Amino acid sequence: MGEVAVGARVIALVFQAGPLFCAFPLDEVVETMRPLRTRPLAGTPPYVRGLTILRGMPSPVVDVTRLLTGEIAEVERYVAVRAGRGVVACATGPVLGVQEIEVEPAEGPAAALSGVVSKALIAGVGRIGTDPLVLLRGVRAVPDEVWEAAGTEAAA
Repeated sequence: MGEVAVGARVIALVFQAGPLFCAFPLDEVVETMRPLRTRPLAGTPPYVRGLTILRGMPSPVVDVTRLLTGEIAEVERYVAVRAGRGVVACATGPVLGVQEIEVEPAEGPAAALSGVVSKALIAGVGRIGTDPLVLLRGVRAVPDEVWEAAGTEAAA
């Protein structure tokens, strides 16, 4: 997803990540599922839970709550999204469904989020009722060594 225009309307999959409401543009979402068996990987950032098998292929699992807030929260769903080098399973809280959301670029008051969340991850900000919502632009926070481990696992 490119830059978000002021007042853009986006069809997105909305979910919770700990205390945050988040969304992925629907065109980046492959599927949602219950959490799958995940094998930890040593030497990865704390937000990388490890590897799981999605449709027969090893895929990294990123804990979205931990990535965005540093907190640990209960994982209720995996949301598979297209990422730079393949599909990533995003461990999330409850999935709230597909919604059309109005978002603004992540600048101005929303830029305050950049101290908490990497600007590379935020496509825009919106709201659900009176709560803020962060529109994510896919997960590009998977380190190369995790992708290499997934490739090694696939070859085995």
